[in-house]
Amino acid sequence: MRLKIFFVLCFLSFNNILAQKQKIWFDTDMGNEMDDIYAISRLLVEADKFNIVGVSSAHFINVDLMLYDKWNQYPTKDINTVKISQEENEKILTAFNKMSIPHPMGVERIMGRAWGEYTPRPSEVTNQIINVVKGLADGEKLDILFIGAATNIASAIALEPSITPKIRLFSMAARYDAKEKVWDKNEFNVRGDLNAFNFLMNNPTVEWYVMPAQTCEVLTFEREDTYARLDAKYPVENLLKQRWIESNPDDKTRIIWDLALVEAYLSPELAKVKSVKTPPENHQHKVNVYVKIDREKMFNRFWEKLRAYRAK
Repeated sequence: MRLKIFFVLCFLSFNNILAQKQKIWFDTDMGNEMDDIYAISRLLVEADKFNIVGVSSAHFINVDLMLYDKWNQYPTKDINTVKISQEENEKILTAFNKMSIPHPMGVERIMGRAWGEYTPRPSEVTNQIINVVKGLADGEKLDILFIGAATNIASAIALEPSITPKIRLFSMAARYDAKEKVWDKNEFNVRGDLNAFNFLMNNPTVEWYVMPAQTCEVLTFEREDTYARLDAKYPVENLLKQRWIESNPDDKTRIIWDLALVEAYLSPELAKVKSVKTPPENHQHKVNVYVKIDREKMFNRFWEKLRAYRAK
């Protein structure tokens, strides 16, 4: 009788895990440029299929902020990049009526120092990620998508290394030549916090899927076509259009970098993944790299899902 009860409990527990929606944390330097808002919108139009447990803001620190009067539309004097990202996150969450999703602000500093080191940067983001992971059921994992500097995510792992078996990372970062099997860290998100990126690359316990820059650069939107497809009477679509107008009004074509990562996550059949060795200067193990995407299908999928959201 006891054995029968044991198997019944195991069966119910297994079914409960299957019935649970996948938990997702989304970390974005939303204030940096316009592609982030398209990426997060692609996720939020299908938010009912997942359990989005957090949307956090990341900084976009870079040397140009010290050398130029403006970064995109923002004056660089006294600029607080993570605060800008936080404000943009709140705008899009409001448009989707999703302010109930936890949306903590990250840190304004890189991990460690300018010459290296891996000192973590605690924040409400790291606290909440750690708490979410610790609260996961047996067999459950948290998927963390991050499309900016890796500071928040790497800091959470550095502060609580025990969370790594229960998370999967998905990021848009770096460059990778699949033919020559060569990495190149000369990319904006990596440059935003090289220490954090190297910290993750040096951790063999992290399950990581990387969308390199040259893989997603084929996913382009044309300005006039985009404006024509967006209907400003819908708050979400109005924000998508305004973001282009405010950030890059003179650009007739834009690469929507981060959308490629989100679409590859949501529609794995539209991307090809290879398991590859980490860069030679890092701990030698393998990570997963997206080496090819179906540009046309990703483009069409975005607009189809956005139109479907109107009906809701």
